[in-house]
Amino acid sequence: MKSIYFKKLFLMLSVSFVLTMIFSATSTYAATLKQPLMEAEPGWTRYDDTTPAIKYLGTGWTAWKATASADKGIHYNDTFHGQIDNKDVSGTVKFQFTGTGVRIIGYANGASGYAFASDVLISVDGVEEHFPMNYTAKQARTLVYEKVGLEEGVHTVELKTIKPVTRGMNVDAVDIQGGELQDIDIPMNLDAKPGNSSVTLNWNSVEAADSYVIRYGTESGKYTETVTATKDEYGNFVIPGLTNGTTYYFVVSAIIDGVESEFSNEASATPQGPVIEPEEPSGNRAILVVTMTTGLEKEYDLSMQEVNSFIDWYEAKQAGSGKASYAIDKHDNNKGPFKSRKDYILFDRVLTFEVSEY
Repeated sequence: MKSIYFKKLFLMLSVSFVLTMIFSATSTYAATLKQPLMEAEPGWTRYDDTTPAIKYLGTGWTAWKATASADKGIHYNDTFHGQIDNKDVSGTVKFQFTGTGVRIIGYANGASGYAFASDVLISVDGVEEHFPMNYTAKQARTLVYEKVGLEEGVHTVELKTIKPVTRGMNVDAVDIQGGELQDIDIPMNLDAKPGNSSVTLNWNSVEAADSYVIRYGTESGKYTETVTATKDEYGNFVIPGLTNGTTYYFVVSAIIDGVESEFSNEASATPQGPVIEPEEPSGNRAILVVTMTTGLEKEYDLSMQEVNSFIDWYEAKQAGSGKASYAIDKHDNNKGPFKSRKDYILFDRVLTFEVSEY
């Protein structure tokens, strides 16, 4: 009896242990707004606040890094960017990404003397929302904002402090779903459309760009020619003097404060000459070629009405009625000094005939 009891007890404890492990593993990735999210969930990629693609614009920013052993392991990669002094919260955060979702991981703190902003404005593709960062409980690596269900494509995010407390806002990390961060200083979505001995280029503008450099060549990844464009020429920029039928490959970079960015995506196009449409027939006419039994071919340029009359005569004669010959008016063909000329075709001398309508 005791043996059965201990077996049941062991089974219950085993099931309880397995369930505990399952739910523990699940809670590690259970993303809940205003709760800590220590690592990125499956399907998401986490970027540290120090990633160059995350731009901290303006003044008032502090790049905090843990140095004391007691501070290490609290923030993601032991760093965060924050507006530590509420006297200067004019700075903004801006980044771009591809994918369908974005999460802001921050240091939520509402403690007296350390409280972060009670109102942060975030704009995703121009759609604005607000969220706080001054939680009652001090929480690092906290999911302070989430936006999912976005369409595939390039999305732009901007953050700005609206109501600071002791401090402004901060960024510990950014999580991206199904995509990656894109540097806003790199021209994106380069597109090339072919023309006659030319190619027209379009790309997304870079706000901070002073100018652009276009590189191109006839081999992918090998750019032998360079053209400079002004900061306002990011739309419908034409590269002339190209060879029709040759494929060209293009990349664009931005010049910002004298420094050149990385290249955009590569785009290609093959210039083509104008397509000459064949001339439409000027009339309802045809070339009638009659081959005689002797092998001689007679050719006539006739109206379709005349051709149809010839066919009607031939078919009627073949059926046993009609004249033995048919007169074809040669019109202006080899008329010479004569008022008119006609060829008389004998039915029994016709081997075959061909009609080429035009």
